Amino acid sequence: MTRQTLLSTCLLLSLAGLTQATAWPAYQDDDEHATAAVEHPPHTRAPGEIDVSITADDWVRAPGEDWFETMAEQFPDRFSYSEEAAEYTDEDGVGEGDFEGGWIDAKGEYVFRYDIEEDEFAYWQKISAKRLTSGRTLFVQYCASCHGFTGDGYGRSAQHLRPPPRSFHQSNFKFTHVIAGNLPSDDALTELILNGLDGTPMYPWALQDNQVRDIVQYIKTLSPPERGWRDVYAEIADVVDIGEDPFANDPAAGAERGAEVYHLRGCYNCHPGYLSPDEIAGIAGNPPRDDFTYPKIVPDSGYEVLGYAVSILPPDFTWHTIRRGKTASDIAHTVAAGIGGAGMPQWKGSISDEEIWAMGHYVRSLIDDYHGQPAKRAAFMATLRN
Repeated sequence: MTRQTLLSTCLLLSLAGLTQATAWPAYQDDDEHATAAVEHPPHTRAPGEIDVSITADDWVRAPGEDWFETMAEQFPDRFSYSEEAAEYTDEDGVGEGDFEGGWIDAKGEYVFRYDIEEDEFAYWQKISAKRLTSGRTLFVQYCASCHGFTGDGYGRSAQHLRPPPRSFHQSNFKFTHVIAGNLPSDDALTELILNGLDGTPMYPWALQDNQVRDIVQYIKTLSPPERGWRDVYAEIADVVDIGEDPFANDPAAGAERGAEVYHLRGCYNCHPGYLSPDEIAGIAGNPPRDDFTYPKIVPDSGYEVLGYAVSILPPDFTWHTIRRGKTASDIAHTVAAGIGGAGMPQWKGSISDEEIWAMGHYVRSLIDDYHGQPAKRAAFMATLRN
């Protein structure tokens, strides 16, 4: 099967999911909002031996204190704080009469409990078997052909796809706009699925919100023991906050400022530089590398498929399609959060939010000016190499 045929097949599958989205909050009772599995049978091409039924509830890591405080403000009848929310226990699970304060969920979907092996308290979320069956059914139908039936990133189409699909066993997500090193919140993962990743076979999926939520819940359970959403030390975060865009009314000024920030902060060490060597030296204090107009491959990748590392080539913004770069805001949030495992550092906290927004506008201007315009781009790059 050719790559074009595979991509066409993926597109047809994505179109099959086009429905009107209906929002519902992620914290509500999962049994009430889970999609009934019978309404979404497995894709007809799925192997007959694939069993989508899940008979037992499962537990995954839940967000931390800040999330519960927010929920308690909105739903005070459901979430309440107690100084005796969780009890220290011995090896047999018997309480020792010593307690830790935390939040209590009246519906029992979220619990605060003690892990004796790690000597650590943490919040956990119970996902019902009904919801997991729905999520797995939808995953088999829409996701497994690329990501694999077990979520290992090696589905039937994966060997033909570049970049390769994500392995959910790694619990490492690149473009959720969440600070690298943290797990993405349900909302961040949902947004990624709905928007897709440009330049990859990961198309936007126009499913109903409750369908996407069920898939997200199932994906979280694919984490192996003591990793990802099964790691007691895992931190779950929402999209990084970089405030309001200071250049919203003057993107050109943002792009001009961003050109300076981009080269001052050394982005050309991995990505290409887009000023002359003399201009870069004047801003950064040192001349760029000899091949500064080309991306430099990152050898130490944190991503793998079936145990094989996937090398990362930083994009040339005038040539490559950016995964989440439709707007300056998309780019700025990626710059702020970083891309864990890909060599792209987190810039939030290292530079000002104003500089982050400026880089977002600059990169977006490079895309607008040169991407998809080979003759204009070639002329521009030639001026830098001469």
